Amino acid sequence: MYTKSAVFDQSVNTELLDLYNEMIKSLSTRLNPLKYAIITVQVSRQFADLEAAITFLDEAKTRLVNKSDALFICTIG
Repeated sequence: MYTKSAVFDQSVNTELLDLYNEMIKSLSTRLNPLKYAIITVQVSRQFADLEAAITFLDEAKTRLVNKSDALFICTIG
């Protein structure tokens, strides 16, 4: 998956975060919940602040109600 590239693990590179805010967030109900969770975890790694990343993941979990596999990925991500 393109989002797993090591380039996106750096907090100075916020391209995935920008993509998430511009497109993925609004499509979250249409995407496969597992893919959404994986992308969300990758995006959370771009936050420089750990607390902000945790808050971001917690917010994403609210979109995954009744999707236990996807919730698990967000929890352990």
